[in-house]
Order: sequence, then C-alpha cells, then structure tokens
Amino acid sequence: MADEPTMGEVIRTMQALNARLDRFSAPEVYAFQHEQVLTEIREIQAERAAERQAREEKERREDEAKRDAEAKRQADRRLIFSVLIAPIVVLLLQLYLSARLAAGS
Repeated sequence: MADEPTMGEVIRTMQALNARLDRFSAPEVYAFQHEQVLTEIREIQAERAAERQAREEKERREDEAKRDAEAKRQADRRLIFSVLIAPIVVLLLQLYLSARLAAGS
C-alpha cells in the first residue's frame, strides 16, 4: 500500500491535469469551433448568392419572354393591318374614285 498515492496527491494531480487541459485544449476547441462557424457562414453566403443568381436569371427570362410577346403582338397588329384593313381601304378608295369618275363624265 505504500505505492498508492495519497488523496492529496490525487487531488493535486487532477488540478494540474485540469490546468493543462484548460490551457491547451480551450484555444484549440475555440479555433475549431470558430473555423466551423466561418465554414457555415461561407456555405450560407454561397447558397444565398446561388439563390440570388437563380432569381435574377428567372427575372431576366421573364423580361425576355415579355419583350418577345410584345414583339409578337406588334407583328400581329402589322399583319392584321396589311392583310385585312389595307385591302379594305384600297377597295373603298377605288370605289370612291370610280364613283367620282362616273359622276364627272
């Protein structure tokens, strides 16, 4: 039993061990946790940037679709004018001129 440490020695050894753990592992743990937080922040920023880029791309496509639809409407209006309205106007003009020539002779 002479080889067994006394209670005081056990307590002093535990206190020394705690002091060493406090001194060496806390900064390492802090550095690890800090790096983890920074990594999470970078991941969140990357996700937000990707979401922002996707939203901007979607808005760009929607704007482009609106411009294309407006251009098609304008082309349709020109087509309607040239196919329907213009011939009717020309026909009415010919009738008017024929009527004037017939009345003038």
